[in-house]
Amino acid sequence: MEEKTLKKKEFKNSFPFYRLIPNIITLAALCFGLTAIKCGLDGNWEKSLFFLIISAFLDGMDGRIARYLNVTSDYGANLDSLADFVDFGVAPALIIYMWTLGESHIKSLGWGAAVIFAICGAMRLARFNIGIKSQKSSVQNFFFTGVPITIGGILALAPLMLSLEFPTINFIKRPEFNGIYLLAIAFAMSSKLPTFSIKHIRVSKENVKLVLAMIGALIVFLIVKPWMTIVILCLLYIISIPISVVVFYKKIKQEQG
Repeated sequence: MEEKTLKKKEFKNSFPFYRLIPNIITLAALCFGLTAIKCGLDGNWEKSLFFLIISAFLDGMDGRIARYLNVTSDYGANLDSLADFVDFGVAPALIIYMWTLGESHIKSLGWGAAVIFAICGAMRLARFNIGIKSQKSSVQNFFFTGVPITIGGILALAPLMLSLEFPTINFIKRPEFNGIYLLAIAFAMSSKLPTFSIKHIRVSKENVKLVLAMIGALIVFLIVKPWMTIVILCLLYIISIPISVVVFYKKIKQEQG
């Protein structure tokens, strides 16, 4: 009888290992983000970008896996936010600073731009965490408020990616250009601009094959020309922002009557 009671107590004080999987993925993303910074310190820009892209991929997986396994928690959500801040707020800012903003003639201003980017990333995450708990209209469910920090971090690194593809184009490496560009992305993250969210987009059965074919083609391009492909995706995303603003306010107007 005592053995059964002890087993029941042990069972109550434990939980299945699979509940840890989303948090393990989050910690793995954090490890890759920190490694990206280390590679930046070593001047190995390609490796730095590679590790940050892996971190972004894992960041997109942890929440979805948590919801799929039905193991979402406040602890996991807070851990994810802290990891996102390091991976896509701090890491891109430091990498761009080490790459070009730290040049002697603009060093202080360059550091200021990097700090502002990280601060705006933190503000974006804080607003996102509050927004999750607040009620949204059916239209708002299809949009983010501001550029998500993960996308912002990748956008910030687009000039570095472009320079790897076209090393002879000098203006891409100019600290003045990168400082202004980094600040633009920072303010886009902390702004209230509505941007498209793919979380609630549904694909009709008739278009499944087409979507899969497009994703397959995208994967091939990422393998063959990874940096150029990501830069094009970044450009398409930037173009989508004014479109998302127009669509958002049009739908809000229709919803209100």
